[in-house]
Amino acid sequence: MFAVFGINEAKAREMAIKKTPKTTGRGANLRQLTPAEYQEQLAANTEKYLQKMKPVMLSAEYSMPETCQQFIAMAIQKGATRCSVMIKAPVERKTKGGKTRISKSWMPYDSKKNYQLQSALFQG
Repeated sequence: MFAVFGINEAKAREMAIKKTPKTTGRGANLRQLTPAEYQEQLAANTEKYLQKMKPVMLSAEYSMPETCQQFIAMAIQKGATRCSVMIKAPVERKTKGGKTRISKSWMPYDSKKNYQLQSALFQG
C-alpha cells in the first residue's frame, strides 16, 4: 500500500487548536483570553507546529504509486509541503527474547527497490 506523507497547514492548525490554552495566568491572575488574543496565539502556535512538525499521512492508502503522484500535485496546490510517497512494507525485527517478528511499517518508496520480504521463514 502507498500513501502520501507531508506537512499540511490544516493538520498543524488542528494540533495548535488542541494545545493552545484559552486562559492565561495562574491563581488569582487567571483570566480568559479575548478572541483576538486567542487568534493571535493560535496563529503563532500554528506557525511553530508547521516548522517542527514531522510529516503525517495526508492521503488515503492507494494501491499504485502513480496515484500518489497525482495526489501530491493536488496537495502542493493546496499548500502542502515536504510531500513524499511512502510504502507500507514488511520488516523483519528481533524481539527482546530473540524471536523474529514480521511487521509492516511506512518507509520512503523507491521504484528501483524490491520490497518483498527476503527471509528464510518464507523459503521452501
